[in-house]
Amino acid sequence: MVTRRAVGATWPTGNLSVSSSPDPAPHGDERGRGEGMPVSGECETATWERILMYLRCPRCGASLDIEVDGVCCAQGHHYPGQSGYLDFSAGAHADRTTERTFSSFGYEWNAFDAIRDEDESFAAAYFKDLDFGGLAGRVGLDAGCGKGRFTQILARHLRTLIALDGSEAVDAAARNLRDVGNVGVVRADLRTPLFARESLDFIASLGVLHHLDDPRAGFEHLAAYLAPGGQMLLYLYSRPDRIGSRSVALALASMMRRATIHLPHPFLKLLSGPIAAVLELVVVRPGLWGQRRGIAALSRLPMSTYRDKPYRSLVLDTFDRLSAPVEHRYVWAELEPWFARAGLVVDAARDETGWFVLAHRA
Repeated sequence: MVTRRAVGATWPTGNLSVSSSPDPAPHGDERGRGEGMPVSGECETATWERILMYLRCPRCGASLDIEVDGVCCAQGHHYPGQSGYLDFSAGAHADRTTERTFSSFGYEWNAFDAIRDEDESFAAAYFKDLDFGGLAGRVGLDAGCGKGRFTQILARHLRTLIALDGSEAVDAAARNLRDVGNVGVVRADLRTPLFARESLDFIASLGVLHHLDDPRAGFEHLAAYLAPGGQMLLYLYSRPDRIGSRSVALALASMMRRATIHLPHPFLKLLSGPIAAVLELVVVRPGLWGQRRGIAALSRLPMSTYRDKPYRSLVLDTFDRLSAPVEHRYVWAELEPWFARAGLVVDAARDETGWFVLAHRA
């Protein structure tokens, strides 16, 4: 029997065997109750069993079974269970850019690991187009979960949710999600062939793909996992198609990033506070003042997202923007072909200082 893990606990121990079928149950069927699968009153046991119905060995594509210290496929490829998560990162050969990206976000989400009240407000923008009622009973993936701040919200609406990240952010995610019984945390690059094709009901990737060397390849990799009728929710950086205050601000930030991406992360964390303070005084507060008084020139200032957020959110996002080694930005004409080629139908697409896109597989 698997026991609920506590902070700092190792992989849940016990003698569990999961009779994973070669392919997940047909879409809409009861899942996670295969023959030979123990039925437990502890939701975490059932969660990991259900997740294994979808996971595949990234080295051979075979199904996986739970062992005392992790999971293993029939070919003997073993993946360890760490403190609160399943680890597929060992032995992976990441390129230098990916290593730097994982280092950046691993530091960021453990340094800024608290889930805050304002995360609900940010989530309202991310999930504005999503019908939560349609997620009931479904199995989903949060690809690039970071510290788990949006995973926690999504988990309220899904039957089972896999929180995946390639960096040491999984340590923070495991801490923050330890009491969310229908979530399993997995460490792996989202480009790792880790799931059965067309098997997942829902995929979210929020603020992640634009930090890859080839964001479109990452998107296509995720899209291949989406089941017929399944939904995908993305957030990607946008860029303005005309010159204005936002385009100027982005150009200045890009110039600054050329230096800051090479700074030690602890030093950049300290530096982010004063930079955020300047932005707050010069951009955010004048924009808020202009918005309240109907002064168009001021209300059009960028960074409107932070006008109703605490200063600490601006500090976090300042670090985020100045630390990530790679950043891509898009106009809709560049993104639209991604979905058509992947066989996805776009249900909603809006640019609010970033592209929020909801699509489904017909």
